[in-house]
Amino acid sequence: MILLDTAPVVALCDPRDALNRRALRDLNRLAREPFVLCPPVLTEACFLLPRRAQRERLRRFLDEFSVAAYRREDESLWLEVFGWLMRYHEHDPDWADGYLAVVSEKERGSRVWTYDREFRTTWRRPDGTRVPLAVS
Repeated sequence: MILLDTAPVVALCDPRDALNRRALRDLNRLAREPFVLCPPVLTEACFLLPRRAQRERLRRFLDEFSVAAYRREDESLWLEVFGWLMRYHEHDPDWADGYLAVVSEKERGSRVWTYDREFRTTWRRPDGTRVPLAVS
């Protein structure tokens, strides 16, 4: 399963985004695996895609690639994300980044599709292991 981060989602839905071509290439490579979208990532993407055409592209992407919503959420997950955010506070991560790091530990075998450098260089899962990435 591929956990989607905000930057690739926005890049796929905005042809003017600097990462659009890269995201399209990566999509071609990753499309055989199931995509999963966490609520914080969807919220960020909608904020960054305010235009009607952009949101229509987002809706089509979610539909055409059968993107599943991440549904295994409870209060303990929130507390783990807050703990993760506190651990990395000096790097100023956002809620979606912490959420993906925590969920990637809970969903063994998952990989995160992100373009955020910190996932490669700094951030780890709560257990200290690297966050598995879908693209390098």
